[in-house]
Amino acid sequence: MSGVGAPASAPRGAAGATGATGAGPLDVVAPAGAARGRLRGPVLVAALVVGLVLLLTLLSPRTSREALAADSTAPEGARAVARVLQAQGPRVLQERSFDAALEAVREGGPGTTVLVTAPDLLSAERWEALAAAGARLVLVEPTATALDAVAPDVRTTGTAAERVLDPDCAAPAPAAAGDARAGGRTYALRAGAEGTSCYGGSYVRVPADPATGRGELVVLGQGDVLTNRYAALDGNAALSLRTLGASPTVVWYLPDPLDTDSPVVPLTSLAPRWVAPAGALLLVAGLTTALWRGRRLGRLVPEPLPVVVRAAETVEGHGRLYAAARAGDRAAASLRAATLRRLRALVRVDASAGPADVADQVARLTGHPAPQVLALLDGPAPADDPALVRLAVDLDDLERRVRARST
Repeated sequence: MSGVGAPASAPRGAAGATGATGAGPLDVVAPAGAARGRLRGPVLVAALVVGLVLLLTLLSPRTSREALAADSTAPEGARAVARVLQAQGPRVLQERSFDAALEAVREGGPGTTVLVTAPDLLSAERWEALAAAGARLVLVEPTATALDAVAPDVRTTGTAAERVLDPDCAAPAPAAAGDARAGGRTYALRAGAEGTSCYGGSYVRVPADPATGRGELVVLGQGDVLTNRYAALDGNAALSLRTLGASPTVVWYLPDPLDTDSPVVPLTSLAPRWVAPAGALLLVAGLTTALWRGRRLGRLVPEPLPVVVRAAETVEGHGRLYAAARAGDRAAASLRAATLRRLRALVRVDASAGPADVADQVARLTGHPAPQVLALLDGPAPADDPALVRLAVDLDDLERRVRARST
């Protein structure tokens, strides 16, 4: 539509035309409401999944995963034996604090069975307290240190392969249970000591001593007989139940490494005496250095920008991007969109008016045929760069004529 008017001066190219007419389709940003609408669905689904996971976590039974714990359903736990034992009559109390375990023994009275899953964590004083309360002790895989404190008549003899063995003894619990899992740590009675050794030394029973008030002692060198993994095999369950069910109350004691009767030694007592003065000296030196080297803050001083970029250079750079991408159609759409926006204001039509309505008003104001104006404002994309330059010139001329008539 070069006949609409002649240019006063030719532009430098598509870059200049693009910059003169403002932002185009490449600069259009989606409304924030539309972006939020697109994200609403995935956010709701994620919140629903998180809510279901939390609900299932809260409703699922809370069980321990600790080895030999009476409430653990893990293969190494002992919940099966504890539940069956409790169903047969004895009360099972699981404790992790020594004070709570000792209190339970005192409430249960002499002969209360105490299963100790980690005997090496108890001190000699605590073994004496349990013995004084008349507890019937069942120790799981104790070492020589623990045996010296609680059972001096029992000594360790090493380890043996884990396998199923005949009890080969007359002790009541093993004799009634029959074949069971044995091996692991092995023990033996010292010469002249009373007691019974079964399953190749992996089960030792020392009878109670009425003279001293000490209760019966059982040493298990193979803790697997108590676990969920092996409880249903061979005579393991029978051996466990007969060993633990000899009293109305069973205290299932899992010693906590942090629950100790040893005095807590503060870390400061382990450091040399010169550490505190040296630390104070370093602190003073650091503060002094900070004051010496620190930057003094004064009044605000305006500083000129190191580089000033002219608006024309920004426009040219935008145009070169269009040219490098061979986006002639995008550049033309940007030119037409900017011209339409300004023409709507000049001919006083609504901001949502389409190209046809704007073309009618421009034709009425300037006298140019409406189809020609519409082809200029909403026609096909230019075929090449010269056609894009002609389009920019014609749009600029049309806007200049409308501006001259509307004033």
